[in-house]
Formats: sequence, C-alpha cells, structure tokens
Amino acid sequence: QQQLDNKTSILEFFTADSITYAFTVSKNDITVQELAIPQLTEQIEAFQKSIVSRDLIAFKEKGYSLYHQIIQPVSDKLVGDRLIIIPDESLWHLNFELLLTQKESSNNPKNLSYLLKDYAISYANSANLLFASFDDSLHQKVRQESLAFSFSDSTQIAENRAISLTTLRDTGMDLPGTREEIRAISNIVNGQYYYGSQAIEANFKKNAGNYNILHLALHGEVDNERPENSKLYFTKSKDTLEDNLLYGHELFALDIPAELTVLSACNTGTGKIAKGEGVMSLGTAFQYAGTKSLLLTGWDVSDSTTPELMKLFYTNLSEGMDKAKALQQAKLQYLNTADINRLDPFYWGAFYLVGDATPMHFDNGTPWYWIVGLLTLILVGLALIRKRKKKNI
Repeated sequence: QQQLDNKTSILEFFTADSITYAFTVSKNDITVQELAIPQLTEQIEAFQKSIVSRDLIAFKEKGYSLYHQIIQPVSDKLVGDRLIIIPDESLWHLNFELLLTQKESSNNPKNLSYLLKDYAISYANSANLLFASFDDSLHQKVRQESLAFSFSDSTQIAENRAISLTTLRDTGMDLPGTREEIRAISNIVNGQYYYGSQAIEANFKKNAGNYNILHLALHGEVDNERPENSKLYFTKSKDTLEDNLLYGHELFALDIPAELTVLSACNTGTGKIAKGEGVMSLGTAFQYAGTKSLLLTGWDVSDSTTPELMKLFYTNLSEGMDKAKALQQAKLQYLNTADINRLDPFYWGAFYLVGDATPMHFDNGTPWYWIVGLLTLILVGLALIRKRKKKNI
C-alpha cells in the first residue's frame, strides 16, 4: 500500500472452484469482493474468439457482460486512472482494457466504451515481484538505450511494398512490416538495430545484456504443452553454433536486465497457466532472465498495422509517459487516426504490459561532451565580458 500513489489501484484476483475473489488495494483502502461468475473460462474464450474473428456484435455483447460480472462490482473501490491487474487462472487470457463499460448501440469500434478509456492498465504476476522490480530499478547500471531485431527469411529477402492485412508474423513469410517497424522506432530512440542477415541469434545473445530496451519484431511459436520449447525465429544463417531459434529454456540461462522487452510477435503472451505464476509464455522466460517489464501479445498481430502502434508507443515513452500510459495513449491515438477498416480491436488490442510501468529515461541524442563544451564556452565568454567591464572602469 505504501508504494502506491493516489492515482493507482491494484486489482488482484484469486479463483477457487466456481468462486472468484477480487481484492482491491489503493493507498488508503483494502477490500475483498466475492464474484460468482459461471463458466468464466468459457466466457473468456468466447470473448477472445469474437476479437480474433472480428465479430463486432458478439464482441459488444460479451465485452459488456464480462465487465458487468468482473469489474462493475468493484468499480467504486478503484481510485485514480492507473490500474494494476494481477490475474489468476483463466483471467490471464482476458484483455481487461477491451471490456466495455456500457451496453453499446454503435457499430463503430472507435466509439465503444472500452475500459481502456478510463484506465492505463498494466499486469503483474504478484505485488511482491512488482514492487521488488521498482526497488531494483534504483540500482541499475548504465546501459545503452535500445537493441532491436527484425525478422527476414533469407530466401525471400526482396522488399514488398504492398502488404496484405492477412500477412501475419506466424506465417513463415518474409515480413516487410517488421523492418518498417524497426525503422519507425529508430527515429525515436537511439540504439543498435539488426536487419536481414545480421538479425541472427548469435548477435542477440552477444548483446542482449547491454541494453535498456529490447525490441524483437520476430516470428514466434508457442508450445502450450511444453512452454520451455516455445521459440522466437531469427534470420536463417549458416552459423554452426546456433540454430537461430531462441527457445524459452535458453533464456533461463541468460542475463537480460532490460527495463523493457517488447516481443512484437504472435502470441508471445500466451501459454499454459501455472498456479501462482501466471502464463508460462515466452514473456515469462524473459522475466526469469531479469527483464523488468514486458510488452506482449495475446493473439496474432497484423504486420501492417503494428508498426504504427509501436511508433505511437515509443513516441509517448520518449515524451516522459510511464509505460502503461504510453500504451494506453498509443491505442487511443491509433483509434483516432486509423483507417475505418482497421479499427477492430483485433488490429490494435493484442499488446499488453506486464511488470514495472514506471517512465523510462531516454538519451536526447546530444553527446555529453558537446554539452560540457558548450557550457565551458559560455563560462569563458562571461569571464571575458566581466574582465572587459573591469578594464573600462
């Protein structure tokens, strides 16, 4: 409680049999509410299906129904505009920010009453782990700003300028959108960017521990039965030591103390649910490796719309917003500017933030020695002016 400010609430769930308990924690209050939600898992699966199939009628019905059952009973206990959610069991598969706070008659996705419009939402595995990461961030060493990789199939390296919306990151095809994504963020943050033949696993392992931000615009494949075998695809190469498949179990042996890892690939936040630990996803493996916060995806993301969303997210981060606020505003900005045929939540709602949501500090691009030199010139100039004044007197 003492770590919270007046604008933040924690909403933690505990599920036992058919009963779900919702604990709300704010700076000055703690409450518990029993929620009777029949067939919760089935309801969440139906809601997810309505998003992926772009069935707006079903989405509106199920989005409001779940809000009415899960959030509305505790809404009067939530303070401020920042919400940290600690899910349990099947609630890990629910994108809370897409729930609808009222029954909807509009068929324009832009105008719907998303919970996203009321709160900047982030997720956590537990309150203890979350606030421990806050403490660690005070003692981090200085690292370089950003390390990014984009996928290329070396056998299909030609650039395609016309991108079909059906081109998704798990198709195995060369994805020009991933390179566009990296180019977009390279104009906002400083760092090292690996394209084409250089975007290989060896380069990732060599450099991953030296940067504050990792951005991996790669193919992803989830193994729900054996989560440790879920993997990210790097560009194919003739490397005899690495197979250019980064498995979850390999990450456990790496030291990756990044402030933020963005896994801009398909289903990087999905996987088997472990009691008390949340989703055993590729993101979980990065957490074990030391990453303080993660931007993950809940379903297949569109390779043509994701670059715009990522550009908005990084722009907001660079302007000083905390990570949850930056993601919230990026989604709202996207809704206000995107083509009407790309407004369904499927196109922009997959990304969610897990872990430390505090703001990041960016290099403004001006080398320190230029600043020191400029200050020295100013001081020397002032000294000369004073000396001349004294002579005139």
